[in-house]
Amino acid sequence: MRSNTGVVCVLALCVVTTLSASLIPTVHLDEATLKAYQDYVNHFEKTVVEQFNKSGKLWIDDECCGHRGLLESSKPVVEPRRNEDIAHGSIHHFSGSIHVNGANIESVRHVMEDYPHYVEIFKPDLGSASGTKEPDSTPEDEHFLSKLLLVQTTIWMGVNYDTLYDTHYRRIAKDRWTTRSVATYIREWKDPKNQAAGTYPEGDDHGFLWKTNTYWFARERNGGLDLQADSLALSRPSPLGFAWWGTKRSKDAVDKMLRDVSNAIKAGK
Repeated sequence: MRSNTGVVCVLALCVVTTLSASLIPTVHLDEATLKAYQDYVNHFEKTVVEQFNKSGKLWIDDECCGHRGLLESSKPVVEPRRNEDIAHGSIHHFSGSIHVNGANIESVRHVMEDYPHYVEIFKPDLGSASGTKEPDSTPEDEHFLSKLLLVQTTIWMGVNYDTLYDTHYRRIAKDRWTTRSVATYIREWKDPKNQAAGTYPEGDDHGFLWKTNTYWFARERNGGLDLQADSLALSRPSPLGFAWWGTKRSKDAVDKMLRDVSNAIKAGK
């Protein structure tokens, strides 16, 4: 979640020191904003998720995308789905795909459920990570709760979050597997350098990240594994002139997740 564009570099040089999020006014998450986001999530699950469950089709398979051949390159292909202000908030949704040669369902499953190594796999975006398998888990539907300390650092600001994710890992077919991970709470630290300072009340913080849902789709094909990651997030409205930054940050995050998971699979972690 870093930006290295010339514009931001110039701003950083002008400011010289890293800004504190506390200098930015806090905002309140409205019920209408939350509903708009949940409506979007519900539509995504009824279309994209159900489509994959039934047919194994990924977004990159659509001929209109023009990216089908790029999947064979084993490099991430990331595209925007929706990135705009809506009902006093902003929705950020990106889809990304990558092909991992020689991988299979078990290899990605091992990486995704290896919470003790999350800090290493996804560095430097996590400060700590832990996960527990819930009693209602089955071999076809493994249910985990995980606590993650998100560390978001840019060239001009740092923000930390205590989060709890409710995640289901589901085996859809012999050659297909999915994950659905929902942040049940996201609490922004008042001071990213001092955990003892406590957190802001949920929905009454700086609004950089109010809600997030992450979905992974995996299918075995052609001696390897096709992976798709979808990141849906809700934040405060984009400041005038800075919508591009929120969009770039979201795109970079999906690109990095795909690379991190691919590298971890290849490393046998």
